[in-house]
Amino acid sequence: MLAHVALGALLLTVASPAPVPKPTPTNPFNLNPITPNPSALPLPVIGTTRAKPVCTAIRRAIAPAVAAALKNDASYGGLRKKIFDYVVKDSEEARDLHLTQMDREVDTMVKNVDALEEALKSPALDIPATAKPEDAKTLRDMRATLNGVLTAQKLQLDAMSGFVETERMRRFGQLSESEQNMQRANNPNVTVPGGNGQLQTPAPLGAFLKDDQNIFNTQHRTPNGLNDGHLLDRDLGDIAAVTNRYEDAASKVIIPAANACK
Repeated sequence: MLAHVALGALLLTVASPAPVPKPTPTNPFNLNPITPNPSALPLPVIGTTRAKPVCTAIRRAIAPAVAAALKNDASYGGLRKKIFDYVVKDSEEARDLHLTQMDREVDTMVKNVDALEEALKSPALDIPATAKPEDAKTLRDMRATLNGVLTAQKLQLDAMSGFVETERMRRFGQLSESEQNMQRANNPNVTVPGGNGQLQTPAPLGAFLKDDQNIFNTQHRTPNGLNDGHLLDRDLGDIAAVTNRYEDAASKVIIPAANACK
């Protein structure tokens, strides 16, 4: 499980310096409530008066970075369910509509990843020449672990965009003449629009419907039915688990730093 920090308190304090009631402790990335350890330090209220570099970094960079990751995790979870329904339950007519909706959700994920990446470029995470060694280490660790979160978020985005782009091309797209020629050259046994080749063996159902080559395979098998839905959901669950591990590492750095800024 992830380590936990009161993200609600962090974000509220960033928005306003006024005192706020202590919230229920929550996971910083999915807001699940947790039972606090009685021996643990009180939950932090971030940096209303402290001017330490670490506290400034939390207000200006860490809080927006975590908020972007939180939104993206919610989008990923929603898309994961939609993909399962798309494969297992949807009619062909419903698939067209739901694919369009998923495409818009992928666009939202792109914006969240961009926001996370931008937050990690904040000068507030730079180490001042006068920083104490322990503060310098904390700043390095926060940036490093959140860069890991960014890597995981990009992996989530790639998985979802890969599914949506491949399905959109399969349902609506047409290859250009140059793409058809490249397809024939790279895979002469795969039929392309207007081509004479015959598909001799079915293409495998990849984890995210992405081929190893850069050219879209028009004969990529369409995922369909309960078994395919579970296979895809299993792979998407593996990516979510990787993301959780990166977020866990980031939380373990954020918690003590946030406590020191109350």
